[in-house]
Amino acid sequence: MRRNNKGFSYVEMLMVLAIMAIMIGMVTISIGLIGRNTVSRTSEKLESLVNKARTNALTKGKEKGVLNVAEVNGAVYAYVGERIDDDDTASVKSKGDKVCGSEYEVIIGGSTNPDNEGNKTTSPANGDPKKVLHIGFKQATGGINSAVSDGTIVIVKKKKTTKTRMFQIYDMTGKIR
Repeated sequence: MRRNNKGFSYVEMLMVLAIMAIMIGMVTISIGLIGRNTVSRTSEKLESLVNKARTNALTKGKEKGVLNVAEVNGAVYAYVGERIDDDDTASVKSKGDKVCGSEYEVIIGGSTNPDNEGNKTTSPANGDPKKVLHIGFKQATGGINSAVSDGTIVIVKKKKTTKTRMFQIYDMTGKIR
C-alpha cells in the first residue's frame, strides 16, 4: 500500500519555527549593537578631528589648529582650520563636515557633567548666545590653548537614550585619553 504524504510533519514545522526564532533573536541583538556603534563612530570622528586640529597647530601654526563645532538645523558640523566667529554657524557648515545628525548631541566642557557646570553645548536651545564651540591648540607644545584646569571633555550622547561616549583631552599635550 502506497501512502501519499503531502505537507509538513510536526517535526519539520517545529524545526522551521526554531530557525525563525533564532534568526529574529539575532536581528534584534544586531539592531541594539548598531545604535551603540553609531555613538562610537561619531565619537571616533570627533577624536579624529581633534587630532587633525592638533597636528595642524603643530605643523601649520596655532591659527590653523582650531576645531570649530556647531549645530546647524539639528545636525552637528565640525571644521578644522582657522577660528570661526562665535555666531557664524553657516561658515562651519559650508567649510566643515557633518559629524552627526539631529539624533545626537555633542557637549564640550571642562567637567564630566557639563550641563551642571554651565559649560557650553552645541544646542542653541540652552539659552547660550555662543553657537560655535572651539578647541584650539598651541603650536609649540600641541597643548590646548585656553583649557580649563581639569582638561577638556567631549561627550557624544544619543538623544532620548542612555547611549553616551566621552573622551578627555590633556591640557598640556593635547593628547586624547
